[in-house]
Amino acid sequence: MSKTCVSVSAAANIALIKYWGKETGPGNQPATGSLSIGLEGLRTETTLAISDKQSDLIDFNDSEASTSRIVSYFEEIRDLFNFTHHFVLTSRNFFPTGTGLASSASGFAALAIALDNLLQLELSDKELSRLAMRGSGSAARSIYGGFVEVVKEQDAFARQIQPANFWPLGIIVAITDPNNKTISSTDAMRQTQLNSPFYKTWLHTHNADMEIALDALMSRDFAKLADVSESNCMKMHASIMTSRPSIIYWHPATLAIIRRIQELRNNGLPCFFTIDAGAQVKIIFEPAALDAVKDGLSDIQGIKQLIETQVGGEPRVL
Repeated sequence: MSKTCVSVSAAANIALIKYWGKETGPGNQPATGSLSIGLEGLRTETTLAISDKQSDLIDFNDSEASTSRIVSYFEEIRDLFNFTHHFVLTSRNFFPTGTGLASSASGFAALAIALDNLLQLELSDKELSRLAMRGSGSAARSIYGGFVEVVKEQDAFARQIQPANFWPLGIIVAITDPNNKTISSTDAMRQTQLNSPFYKTWLHTHNADMEIALDALMSRDFAKLADVSESNCMKMHASIMTSRPSIIYWHPATLAIIRRIQELRNNGLPCFFTIDAGAQVKIIFEPAALDAVKDGLSDIQGIKQLIETQVGGEPRVL
């Protein structure tokens, strides 16, 4: 092992066609496939080194629960690759953490790439996506930039469908609550699968949504992609909200943004919304619509921050 330290930058992603729920068994397998876009401006930088101590040392600007999750991930890596050393990890998210902006995706993607480089595993991108998925289901998609699909099979994996420059869409992330979520995605998925009456319908309609979205992407049909993305988002949140006890991630500003984006699109502006497990709203639009989208959001009470970015997110070894 010639390398002693590796630094990696990886980006968060947002799913247009979402996965919600996990299969039982090893590998942190998703219940469905998914389709995402990389967020160039929302990045995690991770530095990983071999430790001479008998425990892992983790410096991470996140919660104690996330630190425990990384320790468990390192234990899994040692078992998987028959590796005995411990690690020193320093990781920083340059965007709000634990709020529904996929910080676990960028974090575990950066960590998987760093492990591959540090341990000289020489994994393929497909294998890397599976390694990242063991830490976070959405992290598999952050192994790539651009437009990425998670293929649902016995051992799911991610693959890039198109690079970012295939369709250089603009993105605004509207932060309505910078605080940590009251319930984690993992716990919310488990509860939704357990008792939401809408969850089976969510699963049943998912493959059709994927087919429509992939066709819209390949033909760069904005209206079709907007329709199916918003519908898929609302179906996911309907299943979450109807779990028992009900889980409602949204704030009043979340709903106000939804209504405003619908109004703008109905008036001919090429934009649409999507929301992951949190209160933040992501608005996707044709680049020429940037000023009009920002103007449309300007009078909504409760927006704490707007982050402007674009499709991108290729990981980088620094």
